[in-house]
Amino acid sequence: MQKWREEICQICALLFAKGLVSGTDGNISVRIAEDEMLVTPSGVCKAFLEPEMILRQRFDGTVVEGTLRSTREAGMHSRLYELKPETGAIVHAHPAAATAFAVCGRELPQNVLLEVPTLLGKTAVAGYAPAGSRELVAEVEKCAQSNVILLQNHGVIACGSNLADAFARMDAAENAARTIIYANLLGEPKIF
Repeated sequence: MQKWREEICQICALLFAKGLVSGTDGNISVRIAEDEMLVTPSGVCKAFLEPEMILRQRFDGTVVEGTLRSTREAGMHSRLYELKPETGAIVHAHPAAATAFAVCGRELPQNVLLEVPTLLGKTAVAGYAPAGSRELVAEVEKCAQSNVILLQNHGVIACGSNLADAFARMDAAENAARTIIYANLLGEPKIF
């Protein structure tokens, strides 16, 4: 379990260094049992997380280990784990370019960059609902078939078989979104 806590902190530091989160936004979890996860706490800058700050929490919201307050979006993580048994880790961040697509209610197009269909698969847009709300969980449920979910007016969720996989999807989604935005600024992107 310590190894997972350390890996969460490493990925959080990478997210911060790459500008995929700022301040205290975002949250990360790793499934550790059929109905338990390790999850980042609320209100702590991802660049400064320490392994002992990571909470162990049941999917019903019960904190098993940890003294800090859990992220208010733990329910969103739990529900995705319940719906996606193949998922071992979830990264939720607010990367600027991919979030711009989310703000516009647009999926990443499948016919502009080869990386989108091959690395990310079909992205989905979850309708707007306040962060941490049951309504947001319900919106995310509708998009559970996708491994990259854009949260309208909010941010992005990336699911993976493990933490490295989920991080790679988040990083690739942001790079793809940035490239597509640049291409649109330059002119008419060619499609395949």
